[in-house]
Amino acid sequence: MLAPMPRVVRRPRAVVAALGLALAATGALSGCAGIGQPAPYDSPGINGLVIPTPSPAPSDFVAGVDNPWFPLEPGSAARFDVTEDDGADLGWIEMAVIDRPTDIAGLAATGVTTASDIDGAKDITTRYYAQDAAGNVWVVGADEGARGQGSWRAGEGGAQAGLAVPAHPRLGDGWLTRLVPGLPEESTRVEDQSRAMVQTRTQDEDEAGTTTRRVYEKGVGLVSVEDLDAGWTAVLDR
Repeated sequence: MLAPMPRVVRRPRAVVAALGLALAATGALSGCAGIGQPAPYDSPGINGLVIPTPSPAPSDFVAGVDNPWFPLEPGSAARFDVTEDDGADLGWIEMAVIDRPTDIAGLAATGVTTASDIDGAKDITTRYYAQDAAGNVWVVGADEGARGQGSWRAGEGGAQAGLAVPAHPRLGDGWLTRLVPGLPEESTRVEDQSRAMVQTRTQDEDEAGTTTRRVYEKGVGLVSVEDLDAGWTAVLDR
């Protein structure tokens, strides 16, 4: 759930080490480097899923999003503090889950509006998510903001629903997050994992080759975002 939690203090960009300490403190891991398993799962990809999906079938989806890695409670909100590599304050990111669902391709999609002010650059974007009956969360549309990427909806103009967060992430799994004509292809892979945390790496196939690392905490949702190219880290203000 995107809701404030007790604050965790850590150094910027030391995402893996900080998560290791957090897990050791909760008893989830002890004496391990990083947050996860020693070796990748031996079968990359998401078994049984067609990704991306050109036309999601409404009968395959449920109302709301309660995947424990990415729960979206309508009306909830979260704030992330953004810092540079040297720890200097750089701005903030705020996420808010829209109260009412939005109809996209016959699905009751949950919208999440993300507003940010990072080093003076402001942006606002709304992305729409839907969860299938197995618990996988899909990105089914977006209204992009200052970056000028426009809006899209799954099933319209060749846009296809990409996977946001699987029901059961496995180390080494990879998938397409976005496949929309006119926009850079976006892919994500699980690069570290434990019983309580999952760390992913997302690559935008644009000219800049933007790479983003995200950390999800089970039962909480997104807790950290790191732009590996710009050199900043956003941590959930708990």
